[in-house]
Amino acid sequence: MDEFQPLQILHQFGVSGPGIRLERLTQGLINDTFRVHNPEGDALVLQRINRSVFPDPESLMDNLERVLPALKGAGYRSLELLKYSEERRFLIDSEGSLWRIFLYIPHSKSYENPANPEMAREAGRIVATFHRLVSEISPDDLHTTLPGFHDIEKRYAQLQTSLQEADADRLTEADSLLKQAESLYAFCRQIPFANLPLRVCHNDTKLSNILFDTRTGKALCLIDLDTLMPGNLLFDFGDTARGMLFPETNSGIIPAKGKADLQLFENYLKGWKEGGLEMQPFELQWLCHGVVLMPALHGIRALSDYLSGDRYYKVAYPKQNRDRAERLLGTADSARRTLDQMQQRVQNLLT
Repeated sequence: MDEFQPLQILHQFGVSGPGIRLERLTQGLINDTFRVHNPEGDALVLQRINRSVFPDPESLMDNLERVLPALKGAGYRSLELLKYSEERRFLIDSEGSLWRIFLYIPHSKSYENPANPEMAREAGRIVATFHRLVSEISPDDLHTTLPGFHDIEKRYAQLQTSLQEADADRLTEADSLLKQAESLYAFCRQIPFANLPLRVCHNDTKLSNILFDTRTGKALCLIDLDTLMPGNLLFDFGDTARGMLFPETNSGIIPAKGKADLQLFENYLKGWKEGGLEMQPFELQWLCHGVVLMPALHGIRALSDYLSGDRYYKVAYPKQNRDRAERLLGTADSARRTLDQMQQRVQNLLT
């Protein structure tokens, strides 16, 4: 990318003047993101959407603009998009890339790991609050921008395809993980997805996608809304909860058997209840299966990528995707062993 291109994009949005400085943010792995320091105005966040991951970014933006007006209320900080024109809040450049600008939320920060029980509680509260606020929007009104994103059948089929592409050494390295993936796939297939109600879902609610107020410790809102799509509640519940139950796995540590942090999980549930979301009894019955499903899905994807030669996830060393798969599948297996204990706590705290 031309280093002057982001400045040119800012100018087209009407943002210009002396002293503007760009800071590239590297936490996200998908989009190009810059914090815009503007001495004469609000700080901004400029993003270019990655078309190789999101081939239809216009539909992504349509989803975002449908949902953002609903994400306002007590205990939830709304995100604001800068207008490009009266009709649009994004710009398509001459190369076909889509750019957008959010107002930066001051005194905000995201975290990889829950620092304390109160952070776990706040994580539960903000995810449940998000769902309560969007519950009046019909999932049929949203585009499915990433078909099969959380489809266990699709991910397992991709794993089978990757077996045909893998070299002998990688197949040997992955042998035990393939057996673990097969077992988890069989377990997750029992979830009655077709009978669970569709909701508007975030679909990527890991802790690092929650903004917290650095002064009060309160959760502000969910960010990285590009995966907004129809989905099942257990996706968003499980994706956050897996990082509460096994907080060290967010730092790359493989969970030891029996080391689930059920106290953090309880705090997460208490916050979820504070969010005031109404749930159907059938959803509650299968909610904790999401804590197994989500790391299993991500683990199968990482294993497929390892066998296919690391085409999707960035790697810093040759076996990183294998190590990712081992950590994620290990998390899913540990969650499966803890399922009864999780469900008992859901029964006690959410019903």
